[in-house]
Formats: sequence, C-alpha cells, structure tokens
Amino acid sequence: MDEKAWEREFAGRDRTPEHRDRMPGRADRLPAGRDPMPGDRDRLPGDRPPAGRGEGSEGVTQIHEPGALPVDPESPDRMRAWQLLPDDVRAKTLEKAGRSLVWWARVYSDGVPFAVVFGDRGLCRVEPVYRDGRAAEHRGERARVEPGSLVTRSFDGRPRQAGGAGGAGAAAPGRPGAPVERLVLDPPEAQGVLGHFPLDVQDFLQRPFLADRGTVTAEWYYEETVEPGHTDLFVLLCLSTDRHVTAVEARRTLDRGATPDRARWHAITCHRARLTPR
Repeated sequence: MDEKAWEREFAGRDRTPEHRDRMPGRADRLPAGRDPMPGDRDRLPGDRPPAGRGEGSEGVTQIHEPGALPVDPESPDRMRAWQLLPDDVRAKTLEKAGRSLVWWARVYSDGVPFAVVFGDRGLCRVEPVYRDGRAAEHRGERARVEPGSLVTRSFDGRPRQAGGAGGAGAAAPGRPGAPVERLVLDPPEAQGVLGHFPLDVQDFLQRPFLADRGTVTAEWYYEETVEPGHTDLFVLLCLSTDRHVTAVEARRTLDRGATPDRARWHAITCHRARLTPR
C-alpha cells in the first residue's frame, strides 16, 4: 500500500471515501460456526459512555420491514475476498482499525476486492484506485473512534409479540407522544436489510443518528445457507455519518414458510461509538 494513502490518518484528517459499490450483500454460503475475524482477538466488554452524554433525540425510531436478500453463489465469501487484498494492505487496515468488531471484504464486478473494518480505534474502508480503467493500488482511509465512546450490547432476538409494532409507518416502542424520527439511509435498500432485525436492535442501530439530521451511509454483508427445512443467515450491517457509527453482527435461523419476524436469532451483537470530527 502507498504510505501516502494513509497520510490523512497520521495528520488527523481522515475522510470517508466515495463508494463505487453501493450494495454490499451478495456472498457465498454460510460456513459452520463463527468465521475468524482478521486480527482476531479476545472480545472485551464495551466501554461505557461518559457521564452526561446522551444517545441523541428523544424521538421514536422508525421500524422498517424486511426486504429481499439476493445471493450470488459466484461471489467469494468475505474470508476469500479478504485474502485477495495485498498483505501490506490487510496489515495496515488492521493496524488502523484496532481490535476488530465487525468486518467484511467483497469484490466488485471486475473481481477487485474492497473491505470495511470497524474496530475500537476506527472505521476503516479500503477501496481500489483505478488508472486507465484498471485497479492500480488500494487506498485506505479511517474515521477515528472517539476514545471512551464505544458501547457493545447483546440482544436475545426473541420474536416480536402478536399485535406488536409493524408496517412501514410503525415505530419502535418509546415515550408516548414522541415524534417518529425517519432517517435518510443511503442507499435506500438498507431499509430492507435493517428490517430483518428485531425492533430493539433496529432502535439501537438508528438512535445515535436522530440528532444528526443528515444522510446515514449504510453498508452490509450477508451469507445465506438453504437447508431442507430452514435457512441460516449470517448478516453484518454498519451505519455511519461523520459523527457516529453503529454496527451489528448476527446469525439467525428461519423455518421454511415462516416470516422474518418469527426467526430464531442465535447471536446478535451490536456496537456504537462516536467518531472524532474531521
């Protein structure tokens, strides 16, 4: 990797790159057990937010409906795509991200890999740089995590109760009379990915952005395995602005013929942090 590509980080002027592929999500089959993370280390409990720092607006977050999750069996899974990145690019990305929390790698239609790694030091994105129509190198950029702001929380993912909130106009349970806050997600297809998660998870992922009043960048990745009586889904989602980031890693089983709100979630781990202003 060209060291100049990381100069912004050393100078404290990281920025979020423009995205060439707006719909991460097509992947291969779900491997057994948890995939190893790049730079895998022991998970530590999430840091507590500093006293007096709130989570944003008092409004109620909008609840989204589950959308389609198309799968391309020809696309390499995240581990294979990660291995396609040059060794020095992987090493530099892990150094900048810190302890890995949520990560994935994918390839563009031309087979060139890119990656997203959210760690306790920063949210890193690695993108190819094209010259004369060909990928000449990879460039990495990081948005720094504000020290002490990282919070990690697990959810049990129990199915919503009959008669609970639902529908495109519904909102997460909250203070009676509170206004429903609707985020602008980019790309809009992210609403359908977010809609697969339980209501409390959707609220956790969206709430930090309610006070931002800006467009929220959404990126995701998933792998699906189809069995005779059910499907298994491994899904990662990251939402970010220049001030906040939230992310989730989850696994679920959905019986044949059941609707997504009746899925059995085996593990849901969410993270949120503030990002240092650029």
